[in-house]
Amino acid sequence: MTGMERVPMGPPWSVDLIADLHAGVLPPEVAAQLRPRVEADAEASEILRALDATLEDLHSLPPVPMPDHVAARIDAALAAEARPGLAPVVSLNDARKRRNRRLGMGGAGVLVAAAAAFGIVLAVSPGAQQPPANDAAPPAQTSKPSAAPPLALKRDELGSAVGEVLKAQNYGPLETPDRLAGCLKGGGITSSGNPLGISPVELEGKSAVMAILPAGLGKYRLVVLDPATCGPDKPEGVLADTTVGQR
Repeated sequence: MTGMERVPMGPPWSVDLIADLHAGVLPPEVAAQLRPRVEADAEASEILRALDATLEDLHSLPPVPMPDHVAARIDAALAAEARPGLAPVVSLNDARKRRNRRLGMGGAGVLVAAAAAFGIVLAVSPGAQQPPANDAAPPAQTSKPSAAPPLALKRDELGSAVGEVLKAQNYGPLETPDRLAGCLKGGGITSSGNPLGISPVELEGKSAVMAILPAGLGKYRLVVLDPATCGPDKPEGVLADTTVGQR
């Protein structure tokens, strides 16, 4: 920092800059001059309000633990970055740490929360060794669903299942993403990429599958499908379709 920080010109300002202002990671002298300008602009102030609502929603979500193998990969990457002889990245790290403290969660929690809120999918290579060419491959293991029964829900309490379903990528009787896409199409529902979470449930005693789709800042679209009847031309297979989150 030079002590003579230049205030970014605008409007418009980037969403990243407004998010940094909202998180309190900008230099104080820059924030003091920028905030009144941002709050006076209708579009920028709307983004600030959306960030406030998203932060409130994230605080209200139950904790989502990061898988051990993902945490180990992140720890290894951070350790490699900190090796002697490498130039440290100071300003970005400090800014991210301050933002994470303001959100009230560690770096791992922020990654998981961001993935949930904005539909970012973290793909991790399994890293399994390939068997030698001369060895017979072992028979494929058929994964069994958890012995725990599916969540039992009523139509007016779908939002209570968000925390559990966000942890899952279990297509249940739908089996594949393509089958899910066909069932969503039958209900006139468009979605790009994989759902944020998907799991078998029971809706008022009926076997079903709930998919959680992104629906904008701080919002989730909850779609409950009947695997026995849903399909590209079968809108009756959509048992419930509602949006929860930002108020």
